[in-house]
Amino acid sequence: MASALEPVSEALVEKARLGAEQQLADASEDVRVELSRAHAEARRLLAEARAQGASAAESVASLQLVEARRDAREMVLRARRRAYEALRHDAIGALERRAKTTEGRMLIDQLSALVEECLGGDAPVDRAEHGALVVEARSGNRRVAIGPTMLIDHVLLSMAEQVEGLWA
Repeated sequence: MASALEPVSEALVEKARLGAEQQLADASEDVRVELSRAHAEARRLLAEARAQGASAAESVASLQLVEARRDAREMVLRARRRAYEALRHDAIGALERRAKTTEGRMLIDQLSALVEECLGGDAPVDRAEHGALVVEARSGNRRVAIGPTMLIDHVLLSMAEQVEGLWA
């Protein structure tokens, strides 16, 4: 009986083997399709991450550029301020040195007349010690004082366009 069932048994084994081969082939195809889809998704995610990274890098670079421009502008402004203060300091020093000259005494006379005019002719004008370019007068609660710093500041203010031209 065993020999009579042998062809049936062999047919069943062959059918099972063919079924297993088909399932293995189907599973292999499913794996191939899934791997292909996973690779495509990975490439898409990588491209998206690169784009976001590039965008983020652009944003960072843009911010750094803005900051660098601001820092450079601040440096330029500080340098201009130092140059202006040096100009102002040198001009005040030069004017103070002139106070002892004939031109300086003439300037003190002119400043005294200006102060008297501002406060009225009856206001006593005080001149600083000999050789200093300071004139002051008081009348009641009003006071006028003119010295080298004020004169130079006034002159520099009146020359604002020329001073600005130094930076052009």
